[in-house]
Amino acid sequence: MRARIGTLVINIVAVCAMSTAQVPTLVKDINPTGNSGAGLFTCFNGTVYFSANDGVNGVELWKTDGTEPGTVLVKDINPGSGSSAPRDFMPLNGVLHFIVTGAGMESELWRTDGTESGTQLVLSRTDVTGLLEWITFAALPGTGPGGADLIFFRGYDTDHGRELWSTDGTAAGTQLFMDINPGTANSSFQSPMSHDGQLYFTANDGVNGSEPWVSDGTVAGTHLIAETIPGPSSSGTSPTSYRAAGGLVFFRAGTSATGDELWATDGTVPGTGVVRDIYPGINSSLPSNLIEHNDQLHFRAFPTAGAGSARIYQSDGTLEGTVPLPLLGYSNPDNLCSHAGQIYFTGIGATTYAQLWRTDGTEAGTNEITFPGSDVTSPFSSSAPMLSCDGRLFFCANYLTSIGQELYTLDLSTGTEEVEREGALIYPNPVTDQLHVQLVRAGDARLLDPSGRLVRAMRLVAGPNTVEMGGLAPGAYILVTGSSTLRVMKR
Repeated sequence: MRARIGTLVINIVAVCAMSTAQVPTLVKDINPTGNSGAGLFTCFNGTVYFSANDGVNGVELWKTDGTEPGTVLVKDINPGSGSSAPRDFMPLNGVLHFIVTGAGMESELWRTDGTESGTQLVLSRTDVTGLLEWITFAALPGTGPGGADLIFFRGYDTDHGRELWSTDGTAAGTQLFMDINPGTANSSFQSPMSHDGQLYFTANDGVNGSEPWVSDGTVAGTHLIAETIPGPSSSGTSPTSYRAAGGLVFFRAGTSATGDELWATDGTVPGTGVVRDIYPGINSSLPSNLIEHNDQLHFRAFPTAGAGSARIYQSDGTLEGTVPLPLLGYSNPDNLCSHAGQIYFTGIGATTYAQLWRTDGTEAGTNEITFPGSDVTSPFSSSAPMLSCDGRLFFCANYLTSIGQELYTLDLSTGTEEVEREGALIYPNPVTDQLHVQLVRAGDARLLDPSGRLVRAMRLVAGPNTVEMGGLAPGAYILVTGSSTLRVMKR
């Protein structure tokens, strides 16, 4: 219901007792003759960009706003049935850049503004003299001349081997950044992750083996963080899967003593180490699906041997604070995604086949989400990572034989669980500086960004409240209070 007071628009939301759960909604049957295989989702300025195959143009660049009319092929980069296979999506100076497979199977750097004419080739490897290979890309904001963004990647030339390179998107601005393993030997730069003005990655300097490194975008600020295995030994697994949460950077690494386990670093030698030996001894818990959720790391790991024994863990970076969530009707969780204050994932329930699930860590807040009328026993047999963007969850599933594996979404407004009646009033919306929130009863509230990450946690009183929004970036936010979920537009 909407009420107008003068020129002020107030949104009133009433959540009533309902038994209707969220239901997946088909966004579009992209490939009417088969599976589109939509995946590699990225959220950029409220739009989801991804790769998909419509059965005519091969695997190409698509975008969606969550509606069928708004789900379109951006450009057939490799014309005809051939595939450009867009991947490695990354923002560079406010524009979305990505890698494709171009002519002669060469990797090329492209950019897009979301239109066909604005989707253009930026740089080919062959434009750069001496560069024989480039792979494994990550953008690091504000590290170029004048504060411009740079893209870092693993490049190969005959004089330096496979080393750390950078580019500003021009041939002249593409160069060897640092010869980490001097001479023609390879440092094999890999697993890059950009966070808070730093680039975290794995490299081998020829002395310490493959270890975690960090760079602030300068040669002087690029260095080994700490050794997971002392000396040049390779009797373990190279660090990988970097993810930031709660002021730490977590990653997976292995030693002969512990197997592959969860590690964390604060950027110092004493602050780098195994967080917990989840599968004790030389066995590996194989941590994967590392995500940030409510300012903590959440991930999948195996505490014991045996199929289906994986658990969802949460960690604050301490031994005591690294614990499994309770198993509440599911097993073998996978494809974890933080969305709207909960963790969504695929898991195996009573049907012994993977379905979509969500949990807030409590029994009441753990639910299996099925598609009514599905005639496929295992809709997530070819599942891939999900994405939260602008209040919607995007994922690929095969619910109907007649449709195949296609793009689905969950909208926050598609249903609520059984709750008590509760009212919430917010204004103004859109908001510039201060959001006024009127509640029937006091309670905890969470403000989430479009990706579902916690921005602020607060305690609101019954009656009028004020939430400061002035320091936040423009865009869509989600205010979760009690059983109300409200979308807030910040301008």
